[in-house]
Amino acid sequence: MGQEAITLLQLNQKIKGIIDDAMLTSFWVKAEIGELRVNRNGHCYLDLVEKDEGGDLLVARARAMIWAHNFRMLKAYFQSTTGQPLTNGLKVLVKVSVQFQEVYGLSLIISDIDPSYTMGDLARKRREVLDRLAQEGVIDMNKELELPMVVQKIAIISSPTAAGYGDFVHQLNNNPYGIKFYYHLFPAVMQGDKAEGSIVEALEKIFNYSSFFDAVVMIRGGGATIDLLCFDSYWVAYHIAQFPLPVITGIGHERDESVADMVANTMLKTPTAVAAFLIERAASFLQMVDEMAFRMTEVAREKIQKEKRTIENLSRVYVPTVKTSLQRRRSRLDLLVGRLPGTASQRLGNAGYVLKHYEERMVMASRHRISGGKQLLRQYRLSLNRLPIRILNSCRQKLDYLEQAKKSNDPARLLKRGYSLTYLDGKLVKNISMLNEGDQITTRFIDGEMRATVENVRKLKKRG
Repeated sequence: MGQEAITLLQLNQKIKGIIDDAMLTSFWVKAEIGELRVNRNGHCYLDLVEKDEGGDLLVARARAMIWAHNFRMLKAYFQSTTGQPLTNGLKVLVKVSVQFQEVYGLSLIISDIDPSYTMGDLARKRREVLDRLAQEGVIDMNKELELPMVVQKIAIISSPTAAGYGDFVHQLNNNPYGIKFYYHLFPAVMQGDKAEGSIVEALEKIFNYSSFFDAVVMIRGGGATIDLLCFDSYWVAYHIAQFPLPVITGIGHERDESVADMVANTMLKTPTAVAAFLIERAASFLQMVDEMAFRMTEVAREKIQKEKRTIENLSRVYVPTVKTSLQRRRSRLDLLVGRLPGTASQRLGNAGYVLKHYEERMVMASRHRISGGKQLLRQYRLSLNRLPIRILNSCRQKLDYLEQAKKSNDPARLLKRGYSLTYLDGKLVKNISMLNEGDQITTRFIDGEMRATVENVRKLKKRG
């Protein structure tokens, strides 16, 4: 290696000298804002991009900035003139000066902006995609699908190495309610030229198993706007809109909203937000089950008490009634026996010859009637002894059934099945409106209980 070498600093100094000598101080440049950031000091940093005529391939990219004192004026001027803020996806005409520093490299300093050169390719294409989906009548199809109350079998579209995927799975597996979720990853490229085809291919694979899954979750950890172009693709949005399962997206940060988000059944900002959404829906369902079990226990307890009172009332009423009936029959029998001699004497006096003729028959008839009355009395006594026993046995069987139903719905059994009960001041927490931040709550499990302080309370939004 006989060539003479220079240091990187010397090379950058030569480049800086060439640029300074060329006096590249003022140019009007057409470009598209790929990403825009404002730091806490008020300085605005931009990625300016240019694409080929096809609209997707980057052919140029440069860093630019607007100093804080100038950015305040340009931002207000641009927004008041165009009616929209200076943001990602806009094609702009800016006046720049070229600067090169040995440490930070090449950068463009923006000093002016022409508001008449407004809308960029990204914003225009998004509108065209949404308009096309609306004209084809598919834009709201996925939103019209009903999302199950418990989404437990999940098809995931994500890059297997993405941090957002790891966060999502960790949050599902370590949810505070111990809910078991079943999920399967359908890996896809989530940025770049291959992303569109890769995402569509993953959706087509899930379609073959659509009867097994409850929903599709499409997640990505956010990124620069130019890295999220695949989610503004017509074909990605078209497949999501017509997919037979509800699609939930969590593919960007707070400032991002893609066409895929707009056509999906449910749009959330981040993978962790999607996980929290699924966990809270399942937890709400478990709470509803707990409340129903508690109500069934209360109904069973009330029914048992009612039946007990009925048995007691029957016992109090039936015994006196039987005694009264028995006394009435005895009195009637005594009356019949007492009348018998007088009747016989009267008939004897009035028809002696008839009495002689029927004397033996009369004696036999009297004996037979007395014997029959005694036998009837014995039968009544026997029936009277057996009837209360039958009634009491029937009531005991019904009581045993209700006791068994009570035991089946006993909260202790529910705890054994893996559920838990949360109490506030000794009262069961039935819904989230009973809790406030700072409340001291006790959660009971089968083998113990824990106490905790409520740090955050969030009610679920009802979705149509």
